[in-house]
Amino acid sequence: MVKTVVILGAGWAGLPLAHKLLKYTLPKAKDGLKVVLVSPNSHFYWNLAAVRGVIPGAIPDEQLFLPIEPGFAQHSAENFEFVLGKAERLDPERNTVEVAGKDRTQHSLSYDQLIIATGSQIRSNLPFKSVGTHEETLAALHSLQRQIDFAKSIVLAGAGPTGVETAGELAAAYGEEKDITLIMSGEHALQATRILPSVSQIVERDLQKLGVKLVRKTQVEGVRTNAKGEEDAAVQTTLTLSNGTTLVADLYLPLFGVQVNTGFVPESLLDSAGNLVLDKTMRVVGTKNVWGIGDVGNLEVKQLTVTDAQIIYLSAALDSVLTGEGGQVKEYKPSGKTMIFITMGKKYAIGQMGGWKLWGWVVSYVKGRTLFVDTAQGYVGGKQLRHASM
Repeated sequence: MVKTVVILGAGWAGLPLAHKLLKYTLPKAKDGLKVVLVSPNSHFYWNLAAVRGVIPGAIPDEQLFLPIEPGFAQHSAENFEFVLGKAERLDPERNTVEVAGKDRTQHSLSYDQLIIATGSQIRSNLPFKSVGTHEETLAALHSLQRQIDFAKSIVLAGAGPTGVETAGELAAAYGEEKDITLIMSGEHALQATRILPSVSQIVERDLQKLGVKLVRKTQVEGVRTNAKGEEDAAVQTTLTLSNGTTLVADLYLPLFGVQVNTGFVPESLLDSAGNLVLDKTMRVVGTKNVWGIGDVGNLEVKQLTVTDAQIIYLSAALDSVLTGEGGQVKEYKPSGKTMIFITMGKKYAIGQMGGWKLWGWVVSYVKGRTLFVDTAQGYVGGKQLRHASM
């Protein structure tokens, strides 16, 4: 009997996993295999480049958003189905998941194996990640671009990779034309990422060279929006800070806090932060045929740098389960190695792999020039992973 694999989420983890199963597992599946890929988005968002993409005219829409279905056109309807919709309720006892389509019609999908790859979003719901459908995300991005264009002063809160890179990109693009301020809750930038002090120092030095003002050991405690001006223009905001001061900005960008997209999953399968509780084989604890990959899991840091390894592991594990060739699934071993590559515009960059600091010019050349948008077609089309072969 044909085995059905349902993959929830067509982002950085779910989409290439579908390609791998169709390319490598399907030919070996004696009873047949069907992969059902579910996503609220018709397009893949190359949000790795969103830190630059929020700047008007910096990156064309067609390079940031790539249609998903053409990459799977080579497969028949017997083996692949793309469902445009959002998962709303998982019933692991009945092996079904309820999906709401674009017109709010309900679909009940049955599965033999389920992979949850629904990712995460920024708590502020800014379009640095998908915020709903493709149309909703695109509209939110265009609105933010107009606000950035209008604003003369921009305050960003959150000195993680997204906050640091966005501040750097804005400052590199606008120079003295706009007043850019970055509020950090800790003493140093990227403090929560286990980076070397020397790397953090270089990031701060480069941000200041670009003209970014750094406010340390401070949090935003109050936000008051003043009267709104013209439509889609930046809304002037007064910020009350924990250091006792206030800031007034034309645009406020809170870029801290990540919320995983697991609201459809029974609470018994989640930890207190909403993450899927996974065992050492990436199965959801308490189930035999539900798996988690990417930001939804609790095994590794929520960074794109670990995605390749997770995809390669889980595709092999599923291959073993679906073909019966491999017997017991081996354990997944998180690397635990710090891997971070920070770019601030096309000129300034720094990185770290394990305990080694990378030369800024190397990171700038590899990542800073294009933010890898030139590789997006191959990734979405199933020809390659980010740093490994498909």
